[in-house]
Amino acid sequence: MVQIASTVGPNAVNLPDDVRAVQMLLNRYQPGNKPLLAVDGNIGPLTFTAIETFIASRMLVCAEPVIRPASPELEALNGGSVDRIAWGGVVDAAFKTRVTSISLELQVAVDFLMAAMAFESAGTFSASVPNAAGSGAVGLIQFMPATARGLGTTTAALAAMSATQQLDYVRLYFLPYSGRLHTLEDVYMAILYPAAIGKGASHVLFSSGTTAYAQNAGLDTNKDGSVTVGEAAAKVRQQHDRGLAAPHLG
Repeated sequence: MVQIASTVGPNAVNLPDDVRAVQMLLNRYQPGNKPLLAVDGNIGPLTFTAIETFIASRMLVCAEPVIRPASPELEALNGGSVDRIAWGGVVDAAFKTRVTSISLELQVAVDFLMAAMAFESAGTFSASVPNAAGSGAVGLIQFMPATARGLGTTTAALAAMSATQQLDYVRLYFLPYSGRLHTLEDVYMAILYPAAIGKGASHVLFSSGTTAYAQNAGLDTNKDGSVTVGEAAAKVRQQHDRGLAAPHLG
């Protein structure tokens, strides 16, 4: 579930990161005939109106039209009955329905799950897309052969599925981490480096002088001799933001 630290709305605290999170969630409910909110952390009339419209449409009882941490309003924003999701514009209705259901079961924001799959599949959402480096991995989250065997299948069988069918194996893969995937970085770490789930963006994954660092040195964007969770997930974050913009949001 996407979380916020303080209130968002008229006469609220409106921390920029919280405003961005709420704007992102509100865009999932914006009707197709209305423009999307800019996910920029700047609070203003358009965001106020979208908050008021959302609260009214869900018949939520609030003293004032604000989104509060750990509240029914925030829970509703994170809910599964959404009109649009990140990258929903490039997948079919069956895929959207299934991935939304899975995200609710896993207690993870569907937009985070979609962003990770967009990154891993190079934006194709193809069940058969192969790993560009020739590792033998395929599909929505680049299942490695050993991972596929652990899930009771093979990469060949996974590649022969439709994308919607393969989502069942995405679910199986993430199921052990259910309830722990609170951020986009957590979702990506579940794929890349599960031991780092919940460690935060500044947690160091690889340090200079190790084989792991040498293999991942390109991720060290500030060239300080360490690769952090945030640096490793930076390109996934880019896919997340792209997915929430036209024409990909749908």
